[in-house]
Amino acid sequence: MQNTRVEIVEALTEDQLQMIKAMEQEAFGIQGAIDEWVLVPLARHGCVALFMEAEEARPVGVCQLLRDFRQPDKCYMYGYYIRADRKGMGYGFSFLNRLLEQLREDGFRQICLTVSPDNTGAVGLYQKAGFAVIETRIAEYGSGNDRYYMVKTL
Repeated sequence: MQNTRVEIVEALTEDQLQMIKAMEQEAFGIQGAIDEWVLVPLARHGCVALFMEAEEARPVGVCQLLRDFRQPDKCYMYGYYIRADRKGMGYGFSFLNRLLEQLREDGFRQICLTVSPDNTGAVGLYQKAGFAVIETRIAEYGSGNDRYYMVKTL
């Protein structure tokens, strides 16, 4: 994708907070969206990556990453999504590949995530990028919220 870039933000502006909160709602609904009480600490102490397109103030995609405390060379992908109006256009795969390259350069050796088995689009994207389903975690987020636990070696 030409004219796109990944920005790692360490502090979020009020406009960024509002945009990301709205995108979270769009992507995950009320049950999965995070707000400023999670986004601000993630930006300051974890990693919030924005996938930006030239001349646009609103991110095309957002990803939140955390270093695994027990395995410092392992990264956990907390959240990952592409704007609804950009889905199916290759942005998801492009953004993910750029993130994986950056993580490799930063010394990470593994990345993991959880995803709903019903989210076939996301599962397919992660598998295309080399992630493997390691296990199904039953009721990971409570009854009826099973998750695939997926891992990729970098």
